[in-house]
Amino acid sequence: MRVVQLHLANFRNYRRLTLDVPPGPSVIVGGNGQGKTNLLDGLHILASAQSLRPGPEAAWVRFDAPAAEGFARLRAQVESAASPSAIEMIVARTRPDDGESSGVRRRARVDGVLTRLADLPGRLLAVSFAPADLNLWTGAPSGRRRWLDLAVAQVDQTYTAHLTTYENLLTRRNALLRRLQGGLGRPAELEFWDDRISQPAVEVTAARARYLARVRAPVNLGFEAMRGGARLDLAYRATGLGLDSAGFRAALLKRRNQDVQRGTSGLGPHRDDLEARLDTRPLAHVGSRGQLRLAALALKLGQHDVAYRQRNERPVLLLDDIAAELDPAHRRLLIDQLPADAQALVTTADPGLLNETALRHAAHYHVRAGEIERVHG
Repeated sequence: MRVVQLHLANFRNYRRLTLDVPPGPSVIVGGNGQGKTNLLDGLHILASAQSLRPGPEAAWVRFDAPAAEGFARLRAQVESAASPSAIEMIVARTRPDDGESSGVRRRARVDGVLTRLADLPGRLLAVSFAPADLNLWTGAPSGRRRWLDLAVAQVDQTYTAHLTTYENLLTRRNALLRRLQGGLGRPAELEFWDDRISQPAVEVTAARARYLARVRAPVNLGFEAMRGGARLDLAYRATGLGLDSAGFRAALLKRRNQDVQRGTSGLGPHRDDLEARLDTRPLAHVGSRGQLRLAALALKLGQHDVAYRQRNERPVLLLDDIAAELDPAHRRLLIDQLPADAQALVTTADPGLLNETALRHAAHYHVRAGEIERVHG
């Protein structure tokens, strides 16, 4: 799979951009705040309906866009093994005069047909890395679950439906638990929600566990090839792993009083976590800054490998500032791990960091203040 053309209008610091993207690797060079990450973020949003960067979605709209143009348009022309397609998203501020404090409406289309945002993952098959991904290991479990949900959705067409059903039912079950905590409602009402939430909970847990079983080996091999200095192993820590729907209902019943006391559900995929260990010790506790980065990159390259094997086409690689904090030897080892036949967009503030790697032969672009030009390659 590859992106043929990217069009951005009023997106972050891009007023207007139409970029023809070549196959193979491209290196995007620019100073801080010039638009390197924003370029990759536009593609990541089209691929996942999520941003690489924290902050309100209203910030996706160019900050100085006039109120009459209080919306951003992102569009990618994509070639895939199935057929060419056009993926588009419009992000409109609901209160344009409020700037980044505004709410937003998002609308996605694939080949001109309205598409649910939840159905976008996998239409543009892409794997992204950003410096914030180091927080996968040191941050809250919610970030690891978010990565895992996107990775599974790319290769399992049924996953998003199961996850959405589970999350909707969880919201209702938690609302009832809060009412019961306050002395309202009847405990027997929980049986209704427990019956309905058990099957999607089991489906989500099983899909995540299957995915981790597939990605574990390529992640460890990639980390070893980049000389991470230890064995990296992943494990899915699931509160309901191995249970069928009847077993999950029984487990909910067993902890019902505890859930009522806390006013929230303590069992299910929303409580699960992805654990990484270096030679049996927690990565978050013992890993150096370089090891955290190599582990995150190995995870993303493992995700790329699984998607390729499942979909029989290479995801697009969106790699933001991958060379930072790595010595020359590890940079070369990392670049050597990039699939030669994949389209890759790689950003850097210092092109000298990549001169001694295979990326010196890639197409090079320079970005300044939301304007981009090809300089060689």
